[in-house]
Amino acid sequence: MSPRRMFSVPVLLLMVIGLFAAPSQAEAPANASRGYAYYSAAGGTMVRALGTTISSDLTAQSTIAGQDLPSAKRSAVAAVDVDNLVDVGAVHTKTRAEKAGAKGIKLISTARTANVSLLNGLIRAEAVVTKNVTKGTPRGLKATSRTRFVDLRISGVRLPVDIPKNFRVQIPGVAAVVLNSSVTGQKDGVVSSQGYAIGVWLLKDRGPAPLGSSIILNPTMSALSVPVPGDAPAVGGDAYGTSALIKATSKVRGEVGRTGEVATPPISTGGRTNQNRTADVDIPGILHVGAISSTTTSTSSAHRGEVTNTNRIAGLNVLNGLIRADAIFVKAHSKLRGERYRKDEKMTFVNLVIAGQRIPIDVGRNTTIKVGNVANVVVNQRARTPNGNKIRGLFVKLLQPRSGLEAGARIEIAVASTRIWH
Repeated sequence: MSPRRMFSVPVLLLMVIGLFAAPSQAEAPANASRGYAYYSAAGGTMVRALGTTISSDLTAQSTIAGQDLPSAKRSAVAAVDVDNLVDVGAVHTKTRAEKAGAKGIKLISTARTANVSLLNGLIRAEAVVTKNVTKGTPRGLKATSRTRFVDLRISGVRLPVDIPKNFRVQIPGVAAVVLNSSVTGQKDGVVSSQGYAIGVWLLKDRGPAPLGSSIILNPTMSALSVPVPGDAPAVGGDAYGTSALIKATSKVRGEVGRTGEVATPPISTGGRTNQNRTADVDIPGILHVGAISSTTTSTSSAHRGEVTNTNRIAGLNVLNGLIRADAIFVKAHSKLRGERYRKDEKMTFVNLVIAGQRIPIDVGRNTTIKVGNVANVVVNQRARTPNGNKIRGLFVKLLQPRSGLEAGARIEIAVASTRIWH
């Protein structure tokens, strides 16, 4: 695989996190009164080791989608360590959508990563900040992405003081590298922007990772559709493996964001399935998940819409064994045909055990289990609104401090939701 071929990969990699399908007239997202439709995401790291089980998608992911203003989300993790390929400190991401003037919109996605070490120290930086801004006004659409580096060093490479956009270098015989990547484009009334701080493609096998494996640091993206007149509904929803609203000391503070999240673009995926996979999630003493896979599939056309979002997790361990499961699967589904709108949800699991009690596979909806004075656990939790539905496999709320968490800490596990505005 040549370096030139490798440099074409980043755009394809970032497409999997939910970039809009360009809409045809039959797939217009909403009437003009609903405003712009948007999707924006940011993450800390993303790893692909070809032909191996090493796969880590968008750590500390923050994602927003829809048409509501304002909208914001943030996420953080204390550290990321992936098989001698990635070792970084704190990652903080945030995305927000806000008004721009009287009739415009601005999307801002930011990723900040500290104490970066890639390829066992061949690439180092004290801090890296990537900012992606996309704006729509009556005058048109525009987008840009840029990264700021603090004390960036690459072994054997002399770098300029100011790194230009899409700057390409090589670590001889080891890896091809792209710095300060920024790609923007417009098609059929949709502007998209993708950026990342550092992209690495191996030129030869390195430990368990074969030639062609990739590392992306600070991936950010956004897509914005102009208000398009039409009679197709806007769609939405998401799916993710875990989320924790916690207060703890040491390495973990505040919100541990949605892991393995995938979001439904407002103008649909065009019938394709978008997937996000994360190999491992570990919050010491609080939560461990062996693997997470989330998918979204959707369509939208005249007076018709359909959304199916799923999440699957394996190897679950919560609060040092208080809750365990070999696997949990949830699905949320919505379907609109003219004036008829129906919603349904599904949950299945393998060997779910809570406080030593094995949970039957036919457990009812919204079953609450009180674990002494430690926690309330809701199994198969479901909720519906006029425009959508949501299912959580498990929802845990602490009643007293445990494992460094304060009372009131909340943990979500295996979540999927859908929406159709009609």
